Amino acid sequence: MSKKKYITDELIEERLNKQGLSSHDGYGVEDEDGDYKRLCEHYEFELTDQWNQYVDYWLYTETTADGYEVWIATDNGNGDVNVNEDVHYYDNDLSEVLCEWIRYGSCKIYVDDMETYYVTEALETMWENMIDSIKDEIIIELEDEGYEHEDAKAVT
Repeated sequence: MSKKKYITDELIEERLNKQGLSSHDGYGVEDEDGDYKRLCEHYEFELTDQWNQYVDYWLYTETTADGYEVWIATDNGNGDVNVNEDVHYYDNDLSEVLCEWIRYGSCKIYVDDMETYYVTEALETMWENMIDSIKDEIIIELEDEGYEHEDAKAVT
């Protein structure tokens, strides 16, 4: 009778470590530039603070006629802004917008302030999503190698 091999958190972490990753470290903990490059490769996107017509999405601030700051998040490169869909009075949901664009991948995104919290928050969120996705791939690989889920142990 052969001994069963079980998928454990430690085994998954070991496989992550072989890829230079860890589920215990967040985005930018050891090497923010390296993490950014890895994230860009995984989702096939690029952030830039250089305004040009060759980007897919734009995220920037504007000032209203009466002096209020608003945020524009648009995929419309010809300058037309849809006030109902593209203009944000608050910046608290811009990380979600940025995450959505990154998730689509294969894009270049203009952000006028790369150091703002919503950019960092989006990169941290997408880093966690990337790690979860890679962990799922590792689990599939382990299953293909004959490993079983640890909770199957309790059933037998």
